Amino acid sequence: MSALQDTRTALDALMLQHRVEQFYYAEAALIDGRDFMAWLNLFTDDTRYLVPIHRNTAVNEFSDSLGDAGLAHFDDDKSVLQRRVIRMASGRAWAEDPPSIQRHLITNVQARQLEGGELDARSCFQVHRYRLDREVEVFTGARVDVLRPDGESFRIASRTVYLDHATVLANNLNVFF
Repeated sequence: MSALQDTRTALDALMLQHRVEQFYYAEAALIDGRDFMAWLNLFTDDTRYLVPIHRNTAVNEFSDSLGDAGLAHFDDDKSVLQRRVIRMASGRAWAEDPPSIQRHLITNVQARQLEGGELDARSCFQVHRYRLDREVEVFTGARVDVLRPDGESFRIASRTVYLDHATVLANNLNVFF
């Protein structure tokens, strides 16, 4: 491989990294701005949005992606996600009256090409949620996404969210990761 090809490959990787990071930052702004319908439109029609229940296990124990009992906080397809978004945006979700203030911080973004043009994209997050000046929650974890190119941007074909918390202390999970 020539030096020019090496440079081009490195530049392509940097551009891909930048595009994925900008996509994630724009996604976080949609959620934080409570534009849930625009956020929902980032997902493909065949998407899967999975948040498995995390358990603290001994070092030598293995837990599959849905935990030992196959349980998840969320295991949604697009139609279930849509119902959750409609509920959150309706003003009738009692746990969101008044609405929470959310701030999503996205970091440690990594992206690599998969066969067929899709991307394996991984990131870490910290989500802060504030409500009524006394309800303060912080969620941390990692996300594994499959992103599909869509023009100059991407759409989320699947998302698996791994919360760092074995016990979720929040009053509810009216939050999108």
